[in-house]
Amino acid sequence: MPSPHLLATTLKSSGARERLAATADDLRARALRLLARREYSRQELAGKLMSKPMPRPARRSARGNADDFAYFAVEVAEVVPPTEAEVNALLNDLEKRKMLSDDRYAEMRTRLRAPRYGNSRLQQELAQKGIDRDTIAAVIAEQPDELSRCRDLWLKKFGQPPSDMNERMKQTRHLASRGFNMRVIQQVIRSGGAANEDDLSETTT
Repeated sequence: MPSPHLLATTLKSSGARERLAATADDLRARALRLLARREYSRQELAGKLMSKPMPRPARRSARGNADDFAYFAVEVAEVVPPTEAEVNALLNDLEKRKMLSDDRYAEMRTRLRAPRYGNSRLQQELAQKGIDRDTIAAVIAEQPDELSRCRDLWLKKFGQPPSDMNERMKQTRHLASRGFNMRVIQQVIRSGGAANEDDLSETTT
């Protein structure tokens, strides 16, 4: 029977290959679980995968000769955190298979957020997720114009013109916090939410 030292050396040598294979498989499994829940941008998914170490088995105590083999086997089977190269290789493959798409993510997020937020807020959020400017401009252009979205939100939240300056400032701050253009906000409040031809002609980008 080989000595404990020789056994440990052999297991560590073969365990390195097992560890790399386990990392790739576990990394793909984690990515697919995340994508099954919702769309992710490439940058966002990379951050999720790199944010914490991969699951690792609990170590056993090294005390006692009878437990030596189990101890070394468990120790070398630990899974190391993924490297940037491993994550990028996986993301490239997922994009190639159309399972990951910045365009699709941007369309989904903009469609969900546009009814409640202005263009500047949408642009900021998408940029933070790693979406490029051209894609951002394209997906926002597909949504209803900012004036009509601001008007709809104002009608749901307030529904009537401000009675005094304090109320006017309150309405203005609320809409500005949602990322709407100040000129659009003033127009909506001034018109009392009315949708007429003059309003519609003063849209902004």
